[in-house]
Amino acid sequence: MICTMKAGVFLGQGWGIVLASLLAACDQPETSVTAPIAEPVTVTVNSAEVNRIPASRQFNIGNTNYLFDVSNHSLEELQALLQRVDEISRSDMIGHEDLEIVMILHGPDIEWFRQENYEQNRQLIDLAARLDSYAVIDMKVCEVAMDTLGVRQEELPPFIEPVPYAPDELKRLTDEGYINL
Repeated sequence: MICTMKAGVFLGQGWGIVLASLLAACDQPETSVTAPIAEPVTVTVNSAEVNRIPASRQFNIGNTNYLFDVSNHSLEELQALLQRVDEISRSDMIGHEDLEIVMILHGPDIEWFRQENYEQNRQLIDLAARLDSYAVIDMKVCEVAMDTLGVRQEELPPFIEPVPYAPDELKRLTDEGYINL
């Protein structure tokens, strides 16, 4: 079976293609899925090739824990990711109630969430807060990165949970079975 999807590299570091893959149901021959994004690129996947990917790294409907490493992305990329997660959460989630998405901020992206930047980034922060409050995502921030950037915890929204060191948290969650996207 061959699945062709049109995706964009709007999320950087492969997020766009991975996220489009998560959302595409390729259960029919020659299925085509189009996502509304800038810079379209067509990706064709032959199922014989997909089977060569280790099972632990393949997306399947049984995987319910996902991890996004949020560092060095544009504001637009993060906004697009959160909007897509919001769309998914509003769709028919029957059978996906156990879905967990953890996002860990540990780079200059932290600056967007500072209280002093709220007015410029209101849409992003409000969307992230809503998704977190409805338990659609769990946002975390690296304390080491915060120290490096001179950001104090009280400058960030209370829904963003601090973790001591992002690489350790990423490893811990990966070891617990989260799929790192």
